Amino acid sequence: MAIATWRVGVLFSRTGVTSAIERTQHAATLLAIEEINAAGGVLGRPIEPVSYDPGSTPSTYRQLTARLLDEDRVRVVFGGHMSSTRKAMLPVVEARGALMFYPTLYEGFEYSRHCIYTGAAPNQNSVQLVDYLSRDYGKKVFLVGSNYVYPYESNRIIADLFGLIGGKTVDELYVPLDLTEQHIKKILDRIAAAKPDVIYSTIVGAGIAPFYTAFKEAGFDGRILPIASQSTSEADIRSLAPGVAEGHVTAAPFFEVCESPRARAFVEAWRARWGDDLPVTAPAEAAYFQVYLYATALERSGSDRLDDLLPALGEVEYE
Repeated sequence: MAIATWRVGVLFSRTGVTSAIERTQHAATLLAIEEINAAGGVLGRPIEPVSYDPGSTPSTYRQLTARLLDEDRVRVVFGGHMSSTRKAMLPVVEARGALMFYPTLYEGFEYSRHCIYTGAAPNQNSVQLVDYLSRDYGKKVFLVGSNYVYPYESNRIIADLFGLIGGKTVDELYVPLDLTEQHIKKILDRIAAAKPDVIYSTIVGAGIAPFYTAFKEAGFDGRILPIASQSTSEADIRSLAPGVAEGHVTAAPFFEVCESPRARAFVEAWRARWGDDLPVTAPAEAAYFQVYLYATALERSGSDRLDDLLPALGEVEYE
C-alpha cells in the first residue's frame, strides 16, 4: 500500500541566466523537506517534492506551474526568482485556487491571497541601504538594471529614497539579461560621464560577474565608488576573481555569518548536506524557512487546501 504524502511543487532553475542563485534556493527547499521528513513528516505523512527546472524562462515557469497543478495534482508550489517569473506563475496559481511561496527579494506593490512572499520587500533592505550609502559615500546615484519589472520598480524606489534626503539620480540605464561586452562598455562609459558617488545595480543573473570584472578592469575602485546591489549574492561573488568584489556593498536580511544559534545551526546543516561548494544566500534562507512555515501551518490545519492553510499561516512563525 502506497504511503500518503503531502505533494508540493518545486520550481527553481538549475540552468539559465539566474541558475547560480536559484540552485541555492532549490537546495534550501530540499534541505528543509528532508529535515521535516526525517523528524516524522507532517501528521505522519512525508512531504513529497515534485521538481522541475524552468531554465530561467518566465514562459516555462508558467507552463510547469500548470503541469504541477493539473497533472501532478499539487496544491502548493515553492518557487520563482525573477519577478517576471513570479508574475508568470501567479495567474495560473490563482486560476486553480492553489498557493505559491515566493522566496526572493522583490519590489513590493503586489498582493495576492494565493502568494506568500517571504523575500525581503524594500522596507526591509532598500531603506537601510540608502541610509548607509548616503551617509558613507554621497547622494549622487547612478541606476543600472536588467530590462524587466524588478529593476524598474526597485530603481524607482531607490531614486525616491535618495530624493527624500536631497540626493540626485545622475543617470539611469537598462540592459538585456544576456549582457554583452558592448552593453557593459556602454554602462561604464555612462558611469564615467555621470560621475556618481555610488552605483545602484539591479543587474541579475549571469551578467553580474562580467559587469563587476569589467568595472575593476576599467580602473574603478569599489572602495571609493561602490556598486551597491541587492541582487548580487554570495553565489555571484564566488564566481569573481579575488579582489574584484572588494569595496562593493549589499543589503540582505540574512548572511551566513549571522551569529544567532538558529542561524548557525542552519548553516551547519547546509554544510553537512551540500558541502562548501554551494554558498548560503539570503534567498536560500527564505526558501528554507518558508517550507517550515508551510509545514507548521499544515500541521495546524490538517489540510493543504488554500482556505484551510491560509488562516493557519497567519498564526505561525519561524525563527
